[in-house]
Amino acid sequence: MSVRSRIGLGLGMCAMVSLLGGTTVFAQAPETSKEAESLFKSMGFKIYGAVDASYTHNFNNPNTNINQLRIFDTQANSFSPNVAQIVFEKTAVASGSAMDRVGFRARTSFGPNSRFSRARTNYQPGQDSSELDIQELYAEYIAPIGNGLKIQAGKIHTLIGFEQINSWENPNFSRTNMFGLSQAFTTTGIRFTYTWHPMVTTTIGLINGWDNIEDNNRGKSFEYLVALTPHERFGLSVYGSYGPEQSNGNAIAGNAATGVCINGNAGCDPTGKRTVVGAIITGKVTNSDTIIIEPYYGNEGNARAAGSQNARWNGIGVYHIHDFNDAWSTRIRGSIWEDAGGVRSCVGGNNFNGGTNACASAAIGGFIPAVGPGGGTGFNGQTGGGTEQTVWDVTLTLQYKPAPSLLTRVEYRHDHSNKNVFLYGQQPVNNQNTLAFQVVYMF
Repeated sequence: MSVRSRIGLGLGMCAMVSLLGGTTVFAQAPETSKEAESLFKSMGFKIYGAVDASYTHNFNNPNTNINQLRIFDTQANSFSPNVAQIVFEKTAVASGSAMDRVGFRARTSFGPNSRFSRARTNYQPGQDSSELDIQELYAEYIAPIGNGLKIQAGKIHTLIGFEQINSWENPNFSRTNMFGLSQAFTTTGIRFTYTWHPMVTTTIGLINGWDNIEDNNRGKSFEYLVALTPHERFGLSVYGSYGPEQSNGNAIAGNAATGVCINGNAGCDPTGKRTVVGAIITGKVTNSDTIIIEPYYGNEGNARAAGSQNARWNGIGVYHIHDFNDAWSTRIRGSIWEDAGGVRSCVGGNNFNGGTNACASAAIGGFIPAVGPGGGTGFNGQTGGGTEQTVWDVTLTLQYKPAPSLLTRVEYRHDHSNKNVFLYGQQPVNNQNTLAFQVVYMF
């Protein structure tokens, strides 16, 4: 073999080695990625979320462009990019090592809904244009006691009520007045959960209060839940809370305006106790049909301005879910809710649980001085509350999931009150009708 041939062969072998080496290097990248993904899963980490958008039409065409007494779907005749949510979590499990028993959840929401789901105190809804809400942020640990005692600490969804903040976790797009105007959204504190038997689980928590990241008084409330599942087709959960919820600052401005609250004023008695109790009764009557019933009662001491008058609110919601198949289903809801003290709705400014609407009026600066025909609306200086009313709704929802990660809904809803708290154009009326379209992508 000539020298020239030897040199050519050597250069060729070097090129091949170089090429093979390069190929080996490039092949390592996917392996590294797979190893990282495997480590992520082995640690138990999960990332998921949803994007929610809708359009709501109000047949009354209110001149305020507001769907009165609604919570998240407040904008009439408008498209709404409701929320984009992402959840990063590690679920604690009772079996395994000590690290397996440790977990956490961080649920973050962006979008208009975040203005109303945000916990209050110094972070009140409607007070600024922020659309960021750390909806949940808590750590959890399952102590090796008996069947495992779950301990959670931080900000977490409330134990109160059947409906949830996120629409895709509910049977319907809109929420009941009972949920939006008279139940907590989140609580901040510590919670203990223990499963005594596959049929019996109890939970109790010590919390700052309803939707308070920072406590708004010098007391703590406690919440509880007893969940019973005597049969695979039947479940009963009893929930409630008790404790001081009124501010020792200003009821509207929270701790941002301390020293202006005098005992006896509406919402300004930090010694007044709020008592809430309710139940969720679930029955799967056929393989395709589920019935859910939720009775609810609330009472608060010294919540009205005239001395020591108590406030009371109560209601009941009934749901029927029929699944034709995995893709198609109908959801029918009927609810009735009474604000007997007039302190949970139509109080002017922001509703207590997050809505920006304040019943039928041409509100200026967020407060309602006017009283409309037939009962009207507005803040009542004698009772310290708003309109005492009974309101009910009938809601029909058609749900279609073309793919497991894509949810679409069409919803018709009729609201009716015994007072003129809605608007037809600019005329106060006792009812409103809406038609909504919703799309949610879950990942």
